[in-house]
Amino acid sequence: MTVSYFSHLLTRPLAVLLLLAGVGGCASERRSVVGHAYDNVVARDNAYFLAREKMRETEEKLYTARQNDYNRVLPLFPTMDEASAKTVATDMEDVVKKASLPIQHRAASDWTDDAYILIGKSRFYTMEYEDAAKTFKYVNSTSKDPNAKHEALIWLMRTFVTTKEFENAKAVSDLLDKEEGREANAKELFLTRADYYIKVEEPAKAIENLEKAIPLIEQKNEQSRTRYILAQLYQNQGEDKKAYAELNRILKKNPPYELDFFAKLMLGQVSDLNNTDKARLDKYFAKLLKDSKNKEYRDKIYYEMARLDYRQQRYTEALKLLEQSARATSTNRAQKSYTYLLAGRIYYENLQKYRLAAAYYDSTVQNLPKEAPGYAATAERASILKDFAQQYTIIETQDSLQALARLDTAALRTRLLAFADAELTARRKEADALAAKQELESRRQTATGPSSSRDLQTGIDPEDFINGSTGVKWYFDNPTSLSTARADFIRKWGDRPLQDNWRTVSVASSSPVTERGGSVPVSIAGANKTNVTAGATNGVGQAIEDPAVQQRDLVAKYRQALPLTPDLMKASEQQVEEALFALGGIYNQQLREPVPAAQTYEKLTTRFTASKHLPETYYSLYLIYKEQNELAKAELYAQRLRQDFPNTAYARLAADPEYLRRTSLVNQEVAVHVDSAFVFYKAQEFKKASAVLARTKKRYPENDLNDRMAYLNALIAMRTQPPLVAKATLEKFTKDYPATPLGNDARNFLNSYKKYEAGEIVGALASTQKPVVSIFRPGEVNNRMRIYYAENETPASVAPSVVPAKQPETPKPKEPTIPANKTETPKDSTAAVSSTKVESTKAEPAVDPVKAARMAAAQARARGKKTPKAPTPSKSAVPATDSAAARAGAAPTNTATPSVPAPTTTAPAPTVAATPPMPASPYAAVPAAGHAVVLVFPKGAAPAQTLPAQLGTYNSRYYQASKLQVLQQVLGDSLDLIVVQSLPNAKVAQSYALKLRSPQSPLSKLRGAGYQTLIIGIDNLPVLLQRRNVEEYQRFYQQTYSK
Repeated sequence: MTVSYFSHLLTRPLAVLLLLAGVGGCASERRSVVGHAYDNVVARDNAYFLAREKMRETEEKLYTARQNDYNRVLPLFPTMDEASAKTVATDMEDVVKKASLPIQHRAASDWTDDAYILIGKSRFYTMEYEDAAKTFKYVNSTSKDPNAKHEALIWLMRTFVTTKEFENAKAVSDLLDKEEGREANAKELFLTRADYYIKVEEPAKAIENLEKAIPLIEQKNEQSRTRYILAQLYQNQGEDKKAYAELNRILKKNPPYELDFFAKLMLGQVSDLNNTDKARLDKYFAKLLKDSKNKEYRDKIYYEMARLDYRQQRYTEALKLLEQSARATSTNRAQKSYTYLLAGRIYYENLQKYRLAAAYYDSTVQNLPKEAPGYAATAERASILKDFAQQYTIIETQDSLQALARLDTAALRTRLLAFADAELTARRKEADALAAKQELESRRQTATGPSSSRDLQTGIDPEDFINGSTGVKWYFDNPTSLSTARADFIRKWGDRPLQDNWRTVSVASSSPVTERGGSVPVSIAGANKTNVTAGATNGVGQAIEDPAVQQRDLVAKYRQALPLTPDLMKASEQQVEEALFALGGIYNQQLREPVPAAQTYEKLTTRFTASKHLPETYYSLYLIYKEQNELAKAELYAQRLRQDFPNTAYARLAADPEYLRRTSLVNQEVAVHVDSAFVFYKAQEFKKASAVLARTKKRYPENDLNDRMAYLNALIAMRTQPPLVAKATLEKFTKDYPATPLGNDARNFLNSYKKYEAGEIVGALASTQKPVVSIFRPGEVNNRMRIYYAENETPASVAPSVVPAKQPETPKPKEPTIPANKTETPKDSTAAVSSTKVESTKAEPAVDPVKAARMAAAQARARGKKTPKAPTPSKSAVPATDSAAARAGAAPTNTATPSVPAPTTTAPAPTVAATPPMPASPYAAVPAAGHAVVLVFPKGAAPAQTLPAQLGTYNSRYYQASKLQVLQQVLGDSLDLIVVQSLPNAKVAQSYALKLRSPQSPLSKLRGAGYQTLIIGIDNLPVLLQRRNVEEYQRFYQQTYSK
C-alpha cells in the first residue's frame, strides 16, 4: 500500500516539487514565497485564531454587561473599572500568551502586526493603558500594512480618550484623516470619534460621526442602541423631530425589551404637546403602569410622566408624580436621584420654596453616583442651598415674629390662641393615628395566636381573620373577642377588680406574675407598683392633660419667642440684616443670579439705612448693574459711595478699577518693611525698628498691614516704656483693631498688666536694658528669612552684628557724633552732612527697583533659594563714613563693631576692597505656578494685528482642553505683546512655545517679523508690564530657568 502510494506520487512531478519546496520552507529563514505562505497559514490558523476568538468572546461579554442609565447619554463602549478589569484579566492573559506565539515563532509572517494589536487590546481591557498605548504606537511605527496601522491608530485614540488625554486624541484623529483603511476600521473610527466629541461636549460633531457609523453596524441590537444614543443627542440639541424619527426606526427593528420600553418612554418627551398627543400619551402611560412586566420600571414611568407635566408647567401635578416615583419599589438608586433632582429644581426655580429645594438636593447627593457627570455641580448646589435655606428661614421667622410683636394686646392674644389650638389639634390627630396603629398591631398579635395559615400574611385584616377562623358569633360567646378585649383593657387600665370608682382606686400588686396581678405579663401590664389614673388617657395610655392648661402653656411659650422689648427687637433686626447680606452674597457670588441679588441688596439698603454693610452692598450693586449694562443705576450707587463713604476701599475701587492691584503691590512693599522692622526688634534694635515703622506708616498710610505695624509698635513700647504707657498702647491697639487675629495676644498682655497692678505679679514686667541674649520673643510666630536694613530702611551692605554687653551705649540718632576730620564725600552722594545734624534731602523715586529687588530676594529666601552674600568688612573697618551714610540715606551713628574709636587724623578712612553684590531681580521664579507665553512685536507690526485670532483657532484645535486665552497688551511706546495664558507650569509653557515653531502653528508663516518669545510666570507678568524692560527679564530667565 505504501509502495503504490509513493509510486503514484512520483508520477506527479509538480506535487513532488511543491512538497520539497514546503519542506524546504520549514527552514529557519524561509525566504521563499512558499515558506512565507506557510508561515502565514500557521500563524493565522493556530494561536492567533484562538486568541482572536477569545478576544471576540470577551468583548461580547463586556458589551452585554454595560450598565445603562437612560437618564443620560448612554456610553458607546464598555466602561472599564477595577471590577470589570479583574473579571476579564484571566481571559486577557490567555489572549496575550496565544498572540505571543506567532510573534516569537513566526516573526516573518504577515500576522505579527495583528498579534501585537491583540496584545494591545488585552492591555487596554485590563486597564494597563500605558502599555497599551506603547503597543499601538509600536505597530504604527513598524508595520508595513496600512490596515494594521490604521487599526492601531484608532485604538491609540480610544486609549487617549479613556485616559482623558484629549489633546493627544485630537492629534491622532487628525493623523487618521490622512490614512486610508477598510470599512471595518471606518466603523470603529467614527464610533471612537463620536465618543471623543461626547466627552469634550461637542454634540454636533458627535452626531455627525454617529450618522456615519450607524449604517456600518451589522448587529441589529447594537445598531438600535447606537440609534438611541443619537436620539438622545438630538433631544439635547432641541431637534425633537429628528429624535422622534430615530426612535421610530428603533421600534420597527423589534429591539430588546428594555430598549423598547425606554424608547417608547422617550417618545413622550419628544412628541408635540397638543391636546391630541397629550391624551394619547396619558393612555399610553396608563397602559404601561398596568402591565405587570413593567413593575420594576414604575419609578421611571412616573418620572417620565412628571417630566411631561413639567414641560407643560404643571408643577403641582409633576410633584405628585415625582412623589409616586420616589415611593415606588425599586433597587435603582440612580433613578431616585434624578427624581429628587427634578423635584428640587421645581421647588427652587419655579416655586421658590428654598427649604424644600435644599432637602431634595441633599437627597439627590446621597443617591447620585459620584462618577455621574453632574455630581460635583449638584453637590455644590446642595451645599449652597443649605446655607441659602438657613438664611431665608432666619428672615422669614424674624419677620413673622416682629409682625406679631407689633400687634396690640388683644389681637396678639387672639392670634396666639389660634396658633395654640392648631397645634393642639395636630397633636391629637397624631396621637389618634399612633393609637390606631398600636391597636391594629395588638389585634394582630392576640388574634388566636400563631397559625400556619396566617404566616407571612402581614396585610390581612385581623377582624377578617378572626371571623374566618372562629365564625361570626355573639360578642360574649366569642372567646377570641373576649380575650382581645381583656388584653386591651389591661393594657390601658391595668388588672383592676370590678368595684365602684375603679378609675381612681390605687391597686397594690399581689401577683407573683406581675405587680398588678391577674397573670398579666409585665410587657402588657407595665412595671409600675401602683396605678392611679385621675381622668382620661390618650390612645397610648398616657393621661390627657387639661386642654386649657395646654393652651395656656403654649401661649406662654409663644410669647417668650417674640421680640416684645426694644433690645429683643434690635437683636431680631440685626439677625435680619446679617441674613439679608448673606443671602445677597449667595445670590451674587455662588448662584450667579444677578437679578434676585440686586433685589435683595436693595431691600437691605432700604430697610437698614445705617447698616455696616452699606459700602460693600453699594459696590456690589454698582458691579451688578454695570454687568447688566444699566449704567445709570451703576453710576447712582457709585455716587452714593463717593458721597457717603469716600474713604473706603469700595469707593476707590468704583473710581479706579486698578486700585486693588496697586493695593496688592503696596501690601507687598509694606510686608518687606514690617519684616525688616521685626528683624531689628528681635535684635533689640528698638529705635531702628520704630524708625522703620514710622517711615513705612508715613509713606504707605493705607494698606492691609496696619494692624501688624501697630502690634509691633505695642511690643516695642512694652520693651522700652513704663508699664502705664505700654498698657495704654495695648488698649489703643485693641480699640483700633478689634477684629485683628492679633487681638487675643494683645488681650493676654493686657491681662498680665492688670494682674501686675493688682499685685499678683511681683517684679518688673519687662526690662528696658538690652541683655546680651534676648529670651523674650512676644508675637514671634513667623520664622521666614528676613532682610537686614539700616535705620533709614535702605539695604545695608553689612549685616548688623551683635554688640557685646560691655559696649558703650549708642548715642541717640538725633545728635550723632561726627569725627573732627571728615572724609571726602563722593560726587554721587546726595546727603548733606553737618557737625550737628545729618538729613537726607533727596526725594524718593516713584518706582524704586531696589525695593522690588528686595521683595524678590525675600521671596527667594522664603523658598530656600540662595541669594548673593553681602561683603563682610574686615576687623579694621572704621565706622560708616559720610559717603556711606549718604548712600544709605540716613544719619551716621556710632555703631562700629570694633571698640577702637574712629581716627582723628586728616587721612581718609581705609575702604574695604570688595565687589559690590549684584542687585536681586524683581522677578520671582516659581516654575510650578501658572505661566504665560508672550510674543513681543515691534509697535504696529502687521502680524500682531491678525495673529491673536489665528492663535485662538490654533489653540481651539490642539489645546482645547487647556482653554487658553489670547490677549493683546502694549509695552511702552515701542512694543506690542501677545499673551497666551494660562499654562499650568513652566514645563508646559516651554513645550507650548516649542510647538509654536511647528508647521501647524501660525507663527511658521511669519518670515522676518522680528518677534521675540518669552516664557513668564503669571505673577511676573505685571512686573514686566510695569518695568517695561524686556532685556532685564531675559537675563532673569536665562539665570533662573536655564539651570
